[in-house]
Amino acid sequence: MRSPVIVLVTAALVTLSLGCSDGQARRAEAEAKRAAAEAAKGREEAAARREAERLAALWSYQETAPGKMHQVTAAVSSANNVDTDGSGAKPVRLIFRDHASWGRSSYLVMQAGDFDCYGKCTVQVTVDDAAPKPMAGRRPKTDEAIAMFVNDWQTLWNLTRAAKRIQIEFPVKAGGTRTAAFDVGGLDRSKMPGWDAQ
Repeated sequence: MRSPVIVLVTAALVTLSLGCSDGQARRAEAEAKRAAAEAAKGREEAAARREAERLAALWSYQETAPGKMHQVTAAVSSANNVDTDGSGAKPVRLIFRDHASWGRSSYLVMQAGDFDCYGKCTVQVTVDDAAPKPMAGRRPKTDEAIAMFVNDWQTLWNLTRAAKRIQIEFPVKAGGTRTAAFDVGGLDRSKMPGWDAQ
């Protein structure tokens, strides 16, 4: 027959052992949760960096030699292709230009078809989920490019500041309107010196 003292000591040791095991398990579980949270945060940060790099790569910047025809441009192609004349869907370009002789401007360029905006017209500009904003436009009489100015370049430029996507609805000669969407979140504003000082 076992001594009561031995039984009590054994029970105490078992209890202490179980307590240590429970404490170790809780610490291990907490550490696993912290590691999982850090891994998830790392994945989110990596995804955010990739998205920022993708958005930045959508923009192209050009600068010509100094002189009367010196110009600086920032341009982005539409996220969607647009069929403007029945010949098939193609991207539309949004361009901001600073020209030594012609001044500052913003305009759209199509690859086919034409804008129904000779003289003047109204385009609808939507920033993210905001209500559309009417803005004046005009199609210059030139065959150099299928281009249409958004007259208030300064407002359009300012709208890109906090925007992720800008949509511009414009009239076409084929009839009706078309809408081009531009992902503008990656715009490097420093490439257009002085534009944010307005």
